[in-house]
Amino acid sequence: MSLRRGINPLALFATMFVVLCGGPFGMEEIVPLAGPGLFALVLLVVPVLWAIPYALIVAELVSELPMQGGTYQWFRAGLGPFWSFIFTYLDWLAWALDAALYPALLAGYLMMGFFGEASSWLRVPICLAVIWGCCWLNIRGVKEVGFFSTVMTVMILVPVVSMLAFALPEMRLEQFSPLLPAEGSPWTALNYAVVWAIWSYSGYTGLATASEEIVEPERTYPKVLAVFIPISIAAYVLPLWAALAADPNWAAWGPAHLSVAAGLLGGTLLATLVASAGQVAALGLYNGEQLILGRFLYAMARDGMLPPALARLHPRYDTPHIALVFHAILFSVLSLVFDFVELLVLGALVSVPAYILTFLSPLILRWKYPNLRGPFRIPGGWPVIIPTALVPSALAVYLIVAAEYESLIGALGFVAAAPLIYAAARWYNLRHGIDTTAPNPIEVLEALERGKARPDASRGGDD
Repeated sequence: MSLRRGINPLALFATMFVVLCGGPFGMEEIVPLAGPGLFALVLLVVPVLWAIPYALIVAELVSELPMQGGTYQWFRAGLGPFWSFIFTYLDWLAWALDAALYPALLAGYLMMGFFGEASSWLRVPICLAVIWGCCWLNIRGVKEVGFFSTVMTVMILVPVVSMLAFALPEMRLEQFSPLLPAEGSPWTALNYAVVWAIWSYSGYTGLATASEEIVEPERTYPKVLAVFIPISIAAYVLPLWAALAADPNWAAWGPAHLSVAAGLLGGTLLATLVASAGQVAALGLYNGEQLILGRFLYAMARDGMLPPALARLHPRYDTPHIALVFHAILFSVLSLVFDFVELLVLGALVSVPAYILTFLSPLILRWKYPNLRGPFRIPGGWPVIIPTALVPSALAVYLIVAAEYESLIGALGFVAAAPLIYAAARWYNLRHGIDTTAPNPIEVLEALERGKARPDASRGGDD
């Protein structure tokens, strides 16, 4: 039994928009800390240094190895089973910590919208309804997720575009002045802006974990990324500009201030629509991340790196339902105990090793498998691919440099757990007669064969 290909280009773009962008919601709290000018500048510069190289690298990797599991398969082809497990665990953990934010965030929005206060007795049932409702939707398959994402994309974009239409006559470049807030250091302001921008322009590898369910992923994924990147930039910068035109008192902005700005532009109806779009964005982010997380565990279990039960497919929908239920249980527990800011920071920090290895993967694969080719390849050879990989890697290191000591210690604890989890998974599988040490699973070997690649023995390739 295999997974069904059900994600067409439109559904892939919609899911990508909902999961990797979700609109401008959440930036309002950064503006008073970073200043409108610096924040807008960072939102325009970070894509050049981070998002565009990141997207090009992912496009090449998907094109060469369009396999279920995404980063896990690329890491395994380049580094073998142990290191691929370690880095994939950190990648999965970063997604899991990020996903854990959204059920409670959505519950808070709903309670404030309908009751005017965050009542604790309502928070838990709302969180559980979101978690298990999205689990059910993902079990039903990627077509349902893709359709749901398309609907949510429309529900997000229509209010935001309407807000822009109202603000357009009032939008002026001088509204991005001053560059920095009057209080605080420039370094602190830059940190806030850069960390938020990197967090927002990230995750491009995520939907590659579902490559077997995408129609012609080696061609579709790079094309959709090329459309998505400029739209995501516009989805952040233009609403920021519109909000500044509506309410230039940016130093007093707070949570969900976009809806306040929308009310100043178009009245109560537009404010309600923008606020509702923010809630839809939170729901879409969580729902889409379940698609990604389930495929991580499915691909690793199928290769014997995790207990085989996680690779079982639903008898009717052909989806990894055991892995999806596992995540629903995990987030049901986390929704009762997590702290929003701690999970946000920890998720950013534990993702750094996976970011860097992703950026270096084209270099590793080109060196190890010099004949590997896909429909898309970053042109220019080594003089181009090396800086394309190193520039975003340097920005990833910046996340570590800008982090607080306490957060670094917490992240190191998660990193230190990775070898222990690998040892436990290997012990479990060996007891059940499953070999976890094969250099490459059959799917990687078949993909390399399709790419007419042969590992060069002098460069550490596996036969």
